[in-house]
Amino acid sequence: MTAATAKPLGHIAAERISAGCYGALVSASTLVGLGGSDLGLVVAVVALTNVVYFATHVFAYSVGDTSAERPSRIVAHHLRVSAPMVSVTFLPLLVVVVLVAFRVDLPTALLWGVGVAMSYLVVVATAGARLRGSSGLGVVLTAIGAALVSTLLIVAKLLLH
Repeated sequence: MTAATAKPLGHIAAERISAGCYGALVSASTLVGLGGSDLGLVVAVVALTNVVYFATHVFAYSVGDTSAERPSRIVAHHLRVSAPMVSVTFLPLLVVVVLVAFRVDLPTALLWGVGVAMSYLVVVATAGARLRGSSGLGVVLTAIGAALVSTLLIVAKLLLH
């Protein structure tokens, strides 16, 4: 698929891709620094953090929406299209829970969870670039950019802890 032959990426699909990427970044950055916690706290902190970011995201997009729809329909729309932001939380968290169940120490399990979240971000961002019709170089640069952004976020978070 080339930029000339690609179908335009719809607005809703673009919002879902964006929400998935954002959720992956929130998950990865939340998992970082929780190594001194217990598993229950990790689950609670990651879930609560993503729900708060999700609510904030939906609020901001709803306030900034320029459609002529009723406010309730605008909010419902943004709740639906932003759902990947929360659903992406569960895979890295599931990886952490499963690894701890198999007696992997929590800090190592958290690193694996962060790796899964970062991988998800790169895959979703790259797929989004491909669906948008970006060139091969554009897709590669998107993958590198996604990995770089997530790495910078994690390094910044580690410096805080």
